[in-house]
Amino acid sequence: MHEWSLLIFTVAIPAAVGGILFLWFMNRILAKTGTEMKLPLIVIAIVSVVGLIGSFFHLGSPMSAFNTLRGFGRSWMSNEIVFVGIFIGLACILALLAVLNKKVSPTLMLITGMVGLAAIFSMAQTYAVTRVNGWDHLNTYVVFFGTVLALGPVLGASLILPSFKGKEVKEIVKWAFSFGVLGVMIQVIGSAMFAAYTPEIQMITGETAAAKLAPYSGMIGVRWVIEIAGLAVLGYLSLSNKPKVNFSLVYAALAVFVIAEGMSRYVFYVLGA
Repeated sequence: MHEWSLLIFTVAIPAAVGGILFLWFMNRILAKTGTEMKLPLIVIAIVSVVGLIGSFFHLGSPMSAFNTLRGFGRSWMSNEIVFVGIFIGLACILALLAVLNKKVSPTLMLITGMVGLAAIFSMAQTYAVTRVNGWDHLNTYVVFFGTVLALGPVLGASLILPSFKGKEVKEIVKWAFSFGVLGVMIQVIGSAMFAAYTPEIQMITGETAAAKLAPYSGMIGVRWVIEIAGLAVLGYLSLSNKPKVNFSLVYAALAVFVIAEGMSRYVFYVLGA
């Protein structure tokens, strides 16, 4: 599988989008000022830029991206590049405002998140409309939006936890766990629907999608085991009677989610290899 740059791009951008939306959500729930958002927003901006760099490696050069912009409104890849570019620009502006003003507009955070969701939809459409059999399935949308819901909130929670104490920490972990459950749940449903469909998908090589994915069944199984394990850790932390939350376990859960979503994307690109 040679699409490592796309793997980085399609994991980093959804994670950043989900992280921004989670920060906006928690800012409203906890009724806090934007002071503690400085470091989280800087990190999320960096994550989004890392994703952008990954996309440049795939396109070959930044100029290729500029040439692709001409198709905006007619090509889903062009739409994706435009919306991702706007999202990254807004994410960097949020980080800059947090550094300079120590306050961030919740409205601007929400707008950034909504632009990000448009970017994720365009990203999914870019694959769904290709000639690769297996990508033209509902599971393609589930793959990308599932990362927004599963990985994004865990990323956001791990970044803002050090700024809070007591009950607020528990509440942040509980919401990260709740969104994580939703994200993993829709991915499980999408994967189940897709698994039932793979024996019917005929690849260009003549083999079925099920046959092509068979050598990766172990990776698929490990992905689900470790992602559910990460979710279980968050569930334990949110439901435990202990007054303090072990931050290292939250960071461990984040690492597990990153690995699991990376494995998921790897298998996704196997179909197009």
